Amino acid sequence: MELKILITGANGFIGRHLVEAAGQQGLKVYAGVRKGSNIEMLEKLDCTCTFLDYNDIDSLASVLETIRPDYIIHNAGLTRSPEYSEYIQVNKMYLVHIVEAIRKSTIPLKKLLFVSSLAAYGPADFQPNGIVKHDADPHPVTQYGRSKQEAEVWLKQQTDIPYNIVRPSAVYGPGEKDLLNVFQMVKKGINATAGFGEQKLTFIYVKDLVQLMLLATLTPLTHRAYFGTDGQIYGAKDFPGAIAKSLGKKVVTVHLPVFIVKIGAWISEGIGKITGKYPTLYVERVNEIKAKNWSCDVANLEQDLNFKPRYTLQEAIDETTAWYQHHHWI
Repeated sequence: MELKILITGANGFIGRHLVEAAGQQGLKVYAGVRKGSNIEMLEKLDCTCTFLDYNDIDSLASVLETIRPDYIIHNAGLTRSPEYSEYIQVNKMYLVHIVEAIRKSTIPLKKLLFVSSLAAYGPADFQPNGIVKHDADPHPVTQYGRSKQEAEVWLKQQTDIPYNIVRPSAVYGPGEKDLLNVFQMVKKGINATAGFGEQKLTFIYVKDLVQLMLLATLTPLTHRAYFGTDGQIYGAKDFPGAIAKSLGKKVVTVHLPVFIVKIGAWISEGIGKITGKYPTLYVERVNEIKAKNWSCDVANLEQDLNFKPRYTLQEAIDETTAWYQHHHWI
């Protein structure tokens, strides 16, 4: 019998890749989106678009009764907002409403995967052993991270729900916009970094991430959490260096004092408030940019899921660069 999966936030960057990968694995995919969303990219994929009202538990329960998914990946979320109340509404309360809808329905759910973030735990700068472990005390440094942490705390109390959690680190790949500025700067021959010390950074290619997410969903294991990285630790020059190699560019590294980055973020945020479009670089984001260490414990990825990334950093950057060039983003 064909297994069904509902993926929320399906029209977003990660969501679109997730819908495609789930379809390739033979799952019947329901792409959950809000009414009015741009679904042009989804119409090209093997999925059924399903409109969701995350604020209406009865409506959500009705949708679940209709499609009766075996699995749900709750990928919808808010990454940028000037108001913490908006983060809580989207990143926590949408999850609460979906769980309540599951309870209200009669679906025999095998697994709910909640897509959190490494930001929910914050950088390893605050950890005595220099690595973020699953039993570490969380130290989120942004409102986004705090909202994801609140959602996780709530979900862990719902012991009747068969859930798992994935916490991606920095995600890049075709269609991604937050790290696009790094590609654009490198194309101009510049690698701008905040501060002067060494950094330990973690990344994951979106195609590897969605495979990890599906493994964490389909596994019989429940009530587990996984940090989503490719298992490697990178220096500040590695990511832009791979882009430079892909573009055939020589780059000059410019070390910007943190206070200069903060000024730029303050200006960017001010413009965003005027235009109504909250920017990629905002004042609180500097707390993440200046962090020295994003190492996290990924041992259970192989132990539980037998997950191994398929792409090296250079292979993934090459694919991403080619996609950006083909779509005239760089």
